[in-house]
Formats: sequence, structure tokens, C-alpha cells
Amino acid sequence: MSRVSENSSINSINYAVGKTKGRLEDLQLKGSTLKRVTKPSDDPIGNTELLAIRSQNIDAGQYLRNLNFAKTTLSYTENVLEEMTDILSKAKELAIGQASTLYGPEIRQGVAKEIHQLRQQILSIANKRIGSRFLFSGQKVLTRPFDQNGKYQGDSNKINIEINKDVYVPINISGEELFFTKGLQKKKAEKEDLDLKLDVDLNSDTSMVRKPASNEPEEVTVSVFDEMRALENALLTDNPQIVQSLLERLDSSLEKMVAFRTQVGALTNTIDNAESNIEKSKLVNEAHKSKIEDADVAELFTDLQKEQNVLKAAYKASSNLMNTNLMDFLR
Repeated sequence: MSRVSENSSINSINYAVGKTKGRLEDLQLKGSTLKRVTKPSDDPIGNTELLAIRSQNIDAGQYLRNLNFAKTTLSYTENVLEEMTDILSKAKELAIGQASTLYGPEIRQGVAKEIHQLRQQILSIANKRIGSRFLFSGQKVLTRPFDQNGKYQGDSNKINIEINKDVYVPINISGEELFFTKGLQKKKAEKEDLDLKLDVDLNSDTSMVRKPASNEPEEVTVSVFDEMRALENALLTDNPQIVQSLLERLDSSLEKMVAFRTQVGALTNTIDNAESNIEKSKLVNEAHKSKIEDADVAELFTDLQKEQNVLKAAYKASSNLMNTNLMDFLR
């Protein structure tokens, strides 16, 4: 029969009470936070999933901020395109009225002043900005895109913004692609449409042969500002033929504005869909996170009450044991 010392009993009591208090403290902590997982050791696998969900939510928050910035930029761009369409429509309307010989020079002088004002409005719109960032400078957002003569000072680069993992969309239109149009123009004749060309034949003397110059049209770039200036000059010089020839270019500029408005609308829809998908993903992540992390309240407080009763029982048993000694049996 083994002998149980007083120290052994004390150590046993301390161990039992300490273990019960430890479980009770853990349950009290979970009860105060209503979380089942408060440290990695509570659920190592679940904790790994929680870290992944938290990382996804942080990324989603940044994506939503990117989307908000993109929507703001595209909204400003769409408003500018709408203003540009209205101005060009007004200019075309005036040009159609002055393309005939119905009006005299005095009337065209007045219309030319109105065209000049419309050109100034286009220039002001082309230099529109959000805060300190210019809309149509490409990636040179702090550089004024157009000077007073309509010369472009930005670049043609796109600003791409990440709206989801590895998904990028352009949110800007450069002034070069919006306000400039490439077209074909016939080359001027040089040296009476003849070029001198040396035809070297190793078996004969060098001779000079005349060859007609190429009359193929060359590509030229014309801006909206050039078109408006040409229209203004045609009105000032009372030249309805030039006014009539500019109608086709104004139509092309209007068509370009409509095409870019369609493009901006498509990008806005893409951004709206991305925002909706991110919000749905956040809800799914929160539901999954709750299943892993949150505690069952009924079960938690049942266990808490049980551990409190166990601790009381341990205290009572230990008090009875510690109050009993050899002298109690000798009396």
C-alpha cells in the first residue's frame, strides 16, 4: 500500500484547481468576445482559413477604393464627352446654315465670333481636371494637355487600374486619341510632278531617267481645334465652299465622340459588375468566417456554468481535505 504525503495531496489539489481555473478562464474569454477561435491553438486549420479570409477582405477593400476612383474618373469623362457632343452639334448646325450663299459677309462675321467662342469652350473642356489631375493628359496627369493654340502636351499612355486580382481596366482617354483625327491628303506635286532618278547600269553609262512623282495620298493628323479654326477663317473670308467641305470633318468628330461615350459606358458597366461581385464575395467570406470563428452561445454558456460548478466542487473538496489532520482522529 503506497503512502500519500501531505505534499502530494496539496500538489494534486493545486493541479486540479489550476486546470479547472484554466478551462474556466478560457471559456470566460470566449464568452466576452463570443469567439470560438481566440488563438491559433484553438483551431489550427480554421485559423489558417481565417487568415486567408482576412487577406481577401483587405484586398477587396482596396479593390472597392480603386473602383470608386475609376467610377469618378469615368463619370467626369462622360460629362465632358456629352458637353463636347453638344458643342460640336452646335458648330455643325451653324456650319450647315452658312454653307449656302443665302447669307452675306456681315452675318458670317457674327457667326465666326460664335464659332470662336465654341472653340474656346472646347479648349477649356479639353483641359478639365479632377483636383490636380488633368483628365486628358494620358499618364502625364499633372501636365496641362493643351496650350492656347491647341497643341497637345500630354502622352498617349493609358492609366490602368486593378479592379480585381489580375484584372485591369483603362480609365482614361488621352487627348491625342480624342481630339485628333488621322486622315488622307493628296501630296503636292514636286518639280512639275517629276523626280530625277539615277539609273546605274554596270554595262552602260550612267543616265538620268525622269519618273513621275507619287500621287498617293499621305496621312495627316487634324485636331478638332484645327477644324474649328478653319471654320472660323472660312466664315471670316466669306467662303461657303470651305464651310461645306468642313461638314464631313465635323461629322467624323461627332461620330468619334459617340464612339467614346459608348466605350466609357461599357467600362462603367464593367466596373459596376466588378463592384457587385466583390460585395457578394465579401458576404460569402463573412458567412464562412462566422462559421469558423464565432462560438455557439448556448453551448458556450452551458460549458461555462459547468466549469464554474466543477471549480466550486474542487474548492469544497480541497477545503474538506485540508481541514482534516491527525489531531481530528486522536480526540
